[in-house]
This record gives sequence, C-alpha cells and structure tokens, in this order.
Amino acid sequence: MYKSQLDTLLKKTAPRASLLYGESEFLINYYSKKIAQNITTQSEEKTTFYFDEYQFESVNALLSQGSLFGGQSLVVIKTTQKLPAKEIQSFLKSIARYPQNALIIEYYAPASKSLGEYMRDCKAFVASFKNPELKGNDIAEVRFFTPQFDECKMFLQERARELGLVIDDRLLSHILSLHNNDIGIASKELEKFVIYKTDNQPKTIELGDVNVLCDGVASFSVEELNYALMDKKPFLEILHAIYEEGVNEIMMISEIQRFFYQLFLFFAYIKIHGKANAVEILGFNPPQQITQRLSHYCIRLKEQDYARIFEILSQWRYDVSKGQSKQSYNALIKIQALIR
Repeated sequence: MYKSQLDTLLKKTAPRASLLYGESEFLINYYSKKIAQNITTQSEEKTTFYFDEYQFESVNALLSQGSLFGGQSLVVIKTTQKLPAKEIQSFLKSIARYPQNALIIEYYAPASKSLGEYMRDCKAFVASFKNPELKGNDIAEVRFFTPQFDECKMFLQERARELGLVIDDRLLSHILSLHNNDIGIASKELEKFVIYKTDNQPKTIELGDVNVLCDGVASFSVEELNYALMDKKPFLEILHAIYEEGVNEIMMISEIQRFFYQLFLFFAYIKIHGKANAVEILGFNPPQQITQRLSHYCIRLKEQDYARIFEILSQWRYDVSKGQSKQSYNALIKIQALIR
C-alpha cells in the first residue's frame, strides 16, 4: 500500500495493525500519529516502545489481553530492527483474537545499512506482516517515499494552521529551501514562530521573522556567508562564527553548492530569456527580495566562472572527506576572486 491508498482508507476507518516504512522518516512518524488519532478513544491505553525499549513479552502481553476496566490497548513500536517473523505473527494473532487492541510499527532505516539493504529487510518484514484472520481494512503495510516539494509545502501549511500561524506560501517555500526540502526540519522551524503569538491570536509571519529565526545550517548562517562572498566583503568573522556553532563542514559545502547552483540556474535562464522567472527556474516563487538578489548576483559570474567554482567546491568536499578539515578559507578566497 502507498500513501494515497492509506489516505483513502483513513477517511473511512483505521487499520488495527499497521506497518509503516520507507524513505521518509517524517511521513512514517506523521501517519503513525494520524492512525493513532483515528483509533484512540478515551478508554484506549497507548503504550510506545522506543527503539531499544522493545521487548517482545511486554508488547505481546499488552496485545493479548483486554486493558483494565475493559478498555483497549494501542501499542506503537518505533524501531530500526526488523522484528522476527515469529514475533510478528504472535502480535497479529493476538490482534485477531482481541480486536479491541491495535498495533503500529514504525520501521526506520538504520544508519548502518544502505537504502538497498534496508528495502530488502522491508520486503521480508512485509512478507511476514500477514494473518489470514486479519483481512481488508484490518491490516495495512505502507511504504512512504520522499515527498515532493509541493507535498512538503502542504504539510507545512497544515502545521502552520495547527500552530495558529499565518504565513505566505512563498515564505513556506523559502523555509523548505533553506533546509534542502527536509520537511522534518522545516516543520520544527515553524514551532519557533509561536513565541510571536500574543493572547492566542494568529500571528502573521513576515520575511524578517524568517531571517531572524530560520538560519539554515547555522544561526550565523551560511546564507550570510554566501552574500558576503558575492558582495566581495570580508567573510572571516562569519566563517569563524559558523565553525564555533559546530556546523558539519560537508553540510556547509552543500549549502554553498546549492546557492551557486541556484545562481547558475538564474544565469542560464536570463541568458536565454532575457529576464528571470523564479517560478520556472526554482519551481516555486520565493520572496521578491530573494529573487532580486539572485538575479543581481548571477550576472556577476561568467559561465566558465561557474564551472571553476563547482570544481573548487568539489575539491574542498574531497579534501574534507579525506580528513583535511577546515580547508574553507583557501577555497572561499579562490571563489571570491572570480566574482566581478
């Protein structure tokens, strides 16, 4: 089953046994909560086992009997380990026998395995997640893929409404872009804006608020470093501040690469069409100030300059991967020298 099929199912009912897995940790967690909300009542007891807390005997005990005072039990298991088939079968047998109880398994990719290895484990997990007594809407195994940009924005819109925030779609797109379309991080960023609310009244978020509270990979942001490079201003103080934040150097390089890639897209589009169109270039419409800045910066470099910048950044990334940390100053000096 895929997300769209689960959405359709949840409009009618919620499965009593769910296995959630795939490339998107955010969607696994999001839909686990959504399923739980659909099946949880005041009389239902929810118990969550977090990763190393998992114990077969404890889970099975909860699922194989009624709760106190005739209530129901919902068990949520968050794990990076493929559970043994015998244990899964025992859980499903208990749910079939005690249909008032429910199980949600959130199966995340372990850091020690490649995506291919994880998906092979998922396939085996899915094969064992079956019981002849649980049919139709009683049981569901759902694979989630990394959400597309527009889909991420929809989740951000929903989260903003939950938090009582009023925020323009362009700013939501900007926040997503700051975090490389990571919906999990971007969703957490929205929670920062709650401090602006007064007397529980909705707060209209503006670009200035985003610039203050959303900084991408560091509070002394890499975005500010990029602007200093393009404006041919001193950047050493900014660079030191970023390092003091403890920012991962590979992540910083990725942010700089993303910035210059956006500039190159603007450069190429303007060269062909004569003027910029942010929606066609980026796929979304950022705040006007950002479009103007990118349009202004992109023409300060020639095509061969962009090629050289990407070579410098690739070499910097390679050096860092070989253990030569903090190679940034020489690389950034070379980049700034190319800017006209």
